Parts: sequence; structure tokens; C-alpha cells
Amino acid sequence: MPTASTCLCCPICQHSLSLQEQHGESLLCESGHSFDRARQGYYHLLPVQQKRSRDPGDDAAMVSGRQKFLDKGHYQPLSDSINALLLKHLQPKQFQQPSLQVLDCGCGEGYYSARLEQALKAADLPRELIGVDISKHAVKAACRRSRTIDWLVASSRQLPVVQHTQDALLSLFAPVSKAMFAQTLKPGGLLLLATTGSGHLLQLRQQIYAQVRQESHDPLADLYPEFQLVEQQSVQYRFKLTDSESIMQLLGMTPHQWRADNDARQQLQQLQQLDLDLDVNLHLLRANG
Repeated sequence: MPTASTCLCCPICQHSLSLQEQHGESLLCESGHSFDRARQGYYHLLPVQQKRSRDPGDDAAMVSGRQKFLDKGHYQPLSDSINALLLKHLQPKQFQQPSLQVLDCGCGEGYYSARLEQALKAADLPRELIGVDISKHAVKAACRRSRTIDWLVASSRQLPVVQHTQDALLSLFAPVSKAMFAQTLKPGGLLLLATTGSGHLLQLRQQIYAQVRQESHDPLADLYPEFQLVEQQSVQYRFKLTDSESIMQLLGMTPHQWRADNDARQQLQQLQQLDLDLDVNLHLLRANG
């Protein structure tokens, strides 16, 4: 059973949650709110009032497609770069007492979280990991990747985590909430963002749009002054997809799935090969305070 649940708080009243093993591994707060552990191994900490739809987040088909695509290893070099950057700055002893508290906000089906857990284990760093996603389908899939991470169905805008308890927080291609992240991290805690560069999946976008737009938004602009930049890295490499199924799985992982018209989808389904550029920017920041 994971131990990171000692950092969790009630999504209704914000009081700390404690594990009640005599009640089937339920989480209980002092106000009496109780949350049972699902048979797959996760906790559902998303109250009805925090939902914007009946079944928020990615559906089961989207999750399945993403899991199959990621398991083919196309994004493994990116995952390795994320892990190396974080490990580089998690070495100081002050982060190791008694164990690292790390949260993946918008963890999806758990690919990056589980690989980070293995990297921390290989580095012999004591760790307690939490993975949070608003999609119950994604979190169910994540449970199959690791039984030693606390997987939560919860909102990234209202994280059910005790304030200032996390040493590091990851937000990979996910919405950024400056106030929530600053509230969750310890003073001096690390925030790692992954954002797409201008060349990311350019060939896929060229198949969809008559004119490809260049992104100009600075992802760090809204994070100052609560955070200061520590290091930036650009991860760029080319990979090849050799079947239409993989191409459509990749489309389903991107916002372009909502924008591609029927003609573009049909053209993509007919492709049997597509060379693609991965272009991702990693931003490591430190929380002030």
C-alpha cells in the first residue's frame, strides 16, 4: 500500500486524510468524510461540485489509444530527459528527509509517473509519489503501471494535498495553475513543465491544416514572481510511425483530434508511414518562499 496518502487532504473540507486500514483502506478526515479505495487501487477525490461534466477528462477509448502508443516507446527519450532533469536537481540532501514527495499533476494513464518512479528507485532515492488526473479512465489504467504510487481521481485546480508538502511537482502538457502549484510545493520545491515547441509534430499538423500556425505564448509568463527559473532544456528528435493505427493513436493524444475535419482524418487513416519531429521544451522552476 502506498504511503504518500499521509500528504492527502479532504477535497470537501481540506482537513488531513488518514488511512483507516480497519475499514478496507479507506481515507478519513476529522470531519467524517470517508473515501474508499477502489478495487483497482485508486482513490476518487473529485466531489460532484468540482465536476464540469458527468464524466470529465479523457474517455476510455482515448486512454487506451494513448497507452498503446506510449508503450511502443516513441516518447521514451522524452521521458528519460524529464527524469534526468528532475534527478539532477533532487540530489541535495535536504530533499531526502525522510523521503521525496513528488506529484504528477495531470498524470494521464501513468506512463511518465511510473517511469519516474523507476528512475528514482534506480538512483536509490526514497520517494512517495502521487499521480492525479481528472479522468477516472486514465487513473484506472495508471493503476496497472504501478501499485506503489498513490493514484487519485481529482482536479488539478483543487489538488487534495496538504499545503506545502511536495518537493517536486510535474505538469506535462497539462494546464498550469500558479496559485495551486505554489500552495502545494514546499518553499524551494521544484516545478517541472513540459510544453510543445514550434516544430512539435509539424508533419502531423501539416496533414491537418492548410496553414500551420506558430505558437507564441510564453508558458512561464504567468508563473512569476512565485517561481524562478532554474533550467530549461529543449528535447528534439525524429521518430517514425509505420502503421495507420499508430498515426491515429497519436492524433488522439493531441488537441488536434478535436480540430481535424473528416477529410483530414480520412487522409491520415490512409497513411502507412509518417516521419515526425518531437520538439518539447522542459522548464524547471523553483518555488519562492
